[in-house]
Amino acid sequence: MSFINHKQHGFTLIKVMLLSTMASVVVFGALQEAIVQERLTGNFQKDLNARLLAEKGVFDSATAIKEAIKKDSSLTMEDLLTQFGTQTGVGGLKGGDAQYNALITNPEDSIVEISSHGFRYHEDANSYLVAQFDYIPAENESPFANAVTGCKGVNLSGSGSVDSYDSSQGTYEQTKTNNGDVNTVIGDSDVVINGHSPIKGDVKASGIVYLKGSSPVIGNVQSNTGVDISSGGGLRVEGNVLSRGFVTHRGGSISGYVRAHGDVTMNWGSDILNSITPTELDIRYGGTGTFQTGSAFEQNGVHYSDEIYQFDPTQETVVEPVKVYDPTSPDYDPDNPDKECDPLALPLNMPNVMGDTSTYLDFSVGPQEEYTFTPQRGYFTKSATDKGFWSSKVHDIYIFDVTRQSHGYSDVDNEYVFGMKNFSLGSNGKIVVDAGNNGGDVIWLVDGDFTLSGNTSITITKDTTLTVFVTGKAKFGASAKVITEQEGVAKTGHMVFSMYSSFVGADGIIVNGAADMYASIYAPLTSIKLSGSGQLYGSVRGAVINSSGGSGVHFDEALKHVKIGAGQTGGEGKLEFKGWFYRHPAALPNQ
Repeated sequence: MSFINHKQHGFTLIKVMLLSTMASVVVFGALQEAIVQERLTGNFQKDLNARLLAEKGVFDSATAIKEAIKKDSSLTMEDLLTQFGTQTGVGGLKGGDAQYNALITNPEDSIVEISSHGFRYHEDANSYLVAQFDYIPAENESPFANAVTGCKGVNLSGSGSVDSYDSSQGTYEQTKTNNGDVNTVIGDSDVVINGHSPIKGDVKASGIVYLKGSSPVIGNVQSNTGVDISSGGGLRVEGNVLSRGFVTHRGGSISGYVRAHGDVTMNWGSDILNSITPTELDIRYGGTGTFQTGSAFEQNGVHYSDEIYQFDPTQETVVEPVKVYDPTSPDYDPDNPDKECDPLALPLNMPNVMGDTSTYLDFSVGPQEEYTFTPQRGYFTKSATDKGFWSSKVHDIYIFDVTRQSHGYSDVDNEYVFGMKNFSLGSNGKIVVDAGNNGGDVIWLVDGDFTLSGNTSITITKDTTLTVFVTGKAKFGASAKVITEQEGVAKTGHMVFSMYSSFVGADGIIVNGAADMYASIYAPLTSIKLSGSGQLYGSVRGAVINSSGGSGVHFDEALKHVKIGAGQTGGEGKLEFKGWFYRHPAALPNQ
């Protein structure tokens, strides 16, 4: 019996030892698995950190580029690559070993490609992310993109016409066409067309467009508030009538169709021909329609009062708004509330343009006197008097910075700046502006009034340009002439003759001469008065434009392409995301 018990005890011990061994194996296996899982988790975390760092490189680089575009809408692709060729940064993890390197390239067309390498622990963990964006530069416009811009109102009467031509392609008679656009851009600012002034271009108003005269608009009429067409016969609009508000049509014909978000009223004698796009409905309106009975107010036998012509403006946008500067927009500048009218911020910057005016003196050329400006200094050709205060000097005019950078020809060596107080050119006085055989840009800084009276003339020779900055009033008398031996934009990139006024008040610029004149006039805070029989070739931009008599405006389309500093109008550039993907490092550009 005892022998059997001893044998049982030994067998039990063996079983215990076997079970202990098995348990140890299980435990060690579990520990090994835990270690493997911990290492896998750690490696996954490192890889995840590296991937997040690569994404951070893309996000940081894209954000930096977008901020730069917002500050300077004129940036080109080359500018972006120069400024943001490579970017580096760190993550927020402890130890300072979480980093990224990003390379910005332009693999094709407008594509901006950001190749970002994120890594941890001295590149023990790496991730390579590539993101592509489409860079859409700002649609920059010259401040002289239209024939007539009256920011707060346009009043055209008399018999002068508005049309266009292109001085870079030929003379007015050779190239004249119908792109003489008229517009307002601030608040509820109206365009009033009276008399016999044909407008050969589009008319756009942030307020109401009033067509009161007998001459037609050869283009579209567009308004944010309403269109009011007076009684009368014949063709009134050779285009479409587009209104975000009402349309009142009292007489005459519209060649295109009518679209209005508000009420429409048509009287006897009014007609919609719809000959441009006859497959479209003659009229669509979002308010109440008031029409006479009869076939003149029907399309295919369906009267304009029928519901097929109606729409809900809260659900459908039929007429796009005329662009108006919005004070609630993110880029609103409280220091320049009239930015849409004054994209150059000229009055704000005029003190810097003028410089130190304490040494400036009045300048006048009297009867029978002739005065010639040359690149180094000015001198009288028929007078013993020496205007000794004149001297050429280097002076940075901020709105011309882009001109110097872009054209390579115009620089401070051939920009000749002259400062003065009041400028006066008297009866039969003559001034010749000549920058020499190589051409150049003469700039007058007039800290006061600019007056041409009597039978006076300023002649600007070929390859020379004249730019006048004036703080006071500018007046061109009935017999005054500005003679330009060439028109348009000179090889230096400057306009042949231009005037920039910071004057605040009424009639800051008056042009009432009988002679034709080529000029680009920029006066955002004052009204501009055009009268007499002389024709203005170029462009005019002011707070309010009043044109009467036989004075017309013939827009030079070459001015659409002129580059004037950072003050160009237009929306901001955009960086639009296209897609992203991970790449093997061997397929990436060299970091």
